[in-house]
Amino acid sequence: MDSKSKIKVREATEEDAAGICDLAQELAETVGDSPPTEDAIRARLEELLDEPRARVFVVEKEVGLVGLVSFWIKPDLAHGDTVVEVPMLVVAESHRRAGVGKLLMEEVRSVASDNDASQIELVATRANLTARAFYRSLGFVEADVVSLEFVGSQDDPPGE
Repeated sequence: MDSKSKIKVREATEEDAAGICDLAQELAETVGDSPPTEDAIRARLEELLDEPRARVFVVEKEVGLVGLVSFWIKPDLAHGDTVVEVPMLVVAESHRRAGVGKLLMEEVRSVASDNDASQIELVATRANLTARAFYRSLGFVEADVVSLEFVGSQDDPPGE
């Protein structure tokens, strides 16, 4: 039996918060973000599990959670269709290049198809060459867009 046959993908539960936090901290380290706290992860996970248009899938092996994807099924008013947005995909470093990420993205594609989504959107930083190559290997193309982010206090935005 090969290692891929032992991979299990399932929907996340509240009991997965600690494992999800470990994965989120690993992702934060990889991309240079501040690591989240387990309390913050737990609170957001509870919200997402109650949101019908949000989905969180995890990959579990004997050692625990080794992969995670979260995504939104969004109506796109501009085009009159549905788009799936993937804000987070992470595979534990010890399990990369073993089919975990591909399996998670197959689940995303399945849900996208079930919801007649015309597009799957995701973001990878310019510096994350490994992630970009991974997504391209799955048929994603890099769009010519500029990403703008507002970071700061909504009560005291810059320029006021």
